[in-house]
Amino acid sequence: MRASTLKFLVKIATVFAVLVLFTLILLLTFQYVKINQLEKRETELNTELLRLQQSYETYENEYTYIQTHYNEYVEDYVREVLGWGRSSEIKFTN
Repeated sequence: MRASTLKFLVKIATVFAVLVLFTLILLLTFQYVKINQLEKRETELNTELLRLQQSYETYENEYTYIQTHYNEYVEDYVREVLGWGRSSEIKFTN
């Protein structure tokens, strides 16, 4: 090979290597950005999961209370929500 052809091939190889390196750095940057977004989403989902677990526990406790104190619960509900009471009770209204 002649020297000019060899210099041309080295330049082409160098340009190609720089382009590949630039592309890899660009892809790596995009992957880091995506990882950061996914970590943020994971944190949000974990927070939502904890909130839902607390709500579930609250409803589970309320359900257990209703099952164990059914008669008292129904009587309290009827008095508070429906405004019913026994005939001998004094009702306080605003």
